[in-house]
Amino acid sequence: MKFKEFSQRYLPQINHNLAEYFADRDDDIFKIMVYSLNSAGKRLRPLLTLASFASSGKVIDSSIIDAATAVEFVHAYSLVHDDLPEMDNDEKRRGQASTWKEFGVGNAVLAGDGLLTEAFKKLSDLQLPEAVRLKLIYSLALAAGPDNMIRGQQYDLFSQEKVESVEDLEFVHLMKTGALMTYAATAGGVLAGLSNEKIRALNVYGANLGIAFQIKDDLTDITQDEKEHKKSFPSLVGTKKSQENLNEHLKLAADALKQVPDFQSSLLLDLLDQV
Repeated sequence: MKFKEFSQRYLPQINHNLAEYFADRDDDIFKIMVYSLNSAGKRLRPLLTLASFASSGKVIDSSIIDAATAVEFVHAYSLVHDDLPEMDNDEKRRGQASTWKEFGVGNAVLAGDGLLTEAFKKLSDLQLPEAVRLKLIYSLALAAGPDNMIRGQQYDLFSQEKVESVEDLEFVHLMKTGALMTYAATAGGVLAGLSNEKIRALNVYGANLGIAFQIKDDLTDITQDEKEHKKSFPSLVGTKKSQENLNEHLKLAADALKQVPDFQSSLLLDLLDQV
C-alpha cells in the first residue's frame, strides 16, 4: 500500500478521534483549543505512528488510533505558540486566522498550554499496559521539552545570532521538527512491542525524516524566508546543495529501515519518496 492510500484510509479516523475528544466540554477554553487543533493540518505525525505500527505486521484498532493522536495535541500547541507576535508573528494558519489573531494573545497562550498538557492526560488514559503508557509519556515529554523541540524553537527564534552553518541549522531542525517526527516513528514501534534495537532504527528514520521535511520546507519557502531574513538551507548553501542535503537525509532514513529485520518497510519508504 502507498502512503497516500494509507493516509486516505486512516485520516478520517484520526480526525474523528480528535473531534470527539473535546465533544463533551463546552467552556470557552476548550472551544479555542478545538479551533487550534483543527488548524493543525495533514496529521502527518499520527499517521507516521500508525504507519510504523502497521509496518510491524500488527492490525490497527481504535486503541492504537487513540494513542497515535496524542502527538497531534503537542504539534498543534507548538503551532499556536509559533504564530504568536513574540515568536513568528503569523496572522494566518492553514487558511484561517491564527489562534492569537482570532482570540487574543492571552487565550492563545492558554490554549497552547492546554493542548500540551492534555496530550499527556490522553496517553495516561489509554487502555494499554502501564509500561507502554509510561514509555510513550516519557518519550513524548523528552521530544517536546527543552532538550529537543523547545530548544530548537529557541534557536530558530534567534537564528540570526545562533545559526552560522549548515551543521547549526541541521541541529535546529533535528530539535524543532525532527523530535516529534522521531517520537511519532518510535511510538509505533513501542505500541507494536518491538525490541529496543528496532526502535533505535526507527529513531534514526524519524530524525532524518524530520530534517529532510524541514529542508523541503526551506526550499519551498525561499522567498518568504528571504523577506524575514531567516536563516535557511538555501540562504546558507544555495538550492543545489540544499537538495543534495535533502537527498542525503532521505537515504539515511531509508538505510535505517534496513536495520529492522522482518519489517514491512514499503509504507515508510513511500513516505520518504513523497518528501
